[in-house]
Amino acid sequence: MAEKKLILTFSPEQVNTSITFRLARDFDVDVNILRAEVNERGGKLILALKGAGEEIDKAIAFLEENKVQVGEVARFVVRDEERCTDCSMCISICPVRAYRLDRESWKVVFEQERCIACGLCVDACPAMALKCGDNTTQMV
Repeated sequence: MAEKKLILTFSPEQVNTSITFRLARDFDVDVNILRAEVNERGGKLILALKGAGEEIDKAIAFLEENKVQVGEVARFVVRDEERCTDCSMCISICPVRAYRLDRESWKVVFEQERCIACGLCVDACPAMALKCGDNTTQMV
């Protein structure tokens, strides 16, 4: 089973259409909305699609045919374990709960697969142990 995290941008005219429902029904993919912002000027969704790779590709083609801007989430958060003080600031600010506190070790655990790379944790980290990067980024 493949997974892709996407950023979808909708025009005001598209906001009231059932596009995510159509993805699940017509392409047999699981749609997990990770973050949504919708207003009178349009909308933006960050979502994860899970399913067969060819079905995900067909679903993306459907979105593009319907004039939805589609981008793949290419950024991610990288944590420098040596700088991290386990202060838990990232836990309280993360909108998708990609961070949790291990109650036995009292260490912050980062579940990168849940991360949507919004950058809120990067800005909140007092130790500057978090950075947004892409697949070419390495911590120094």
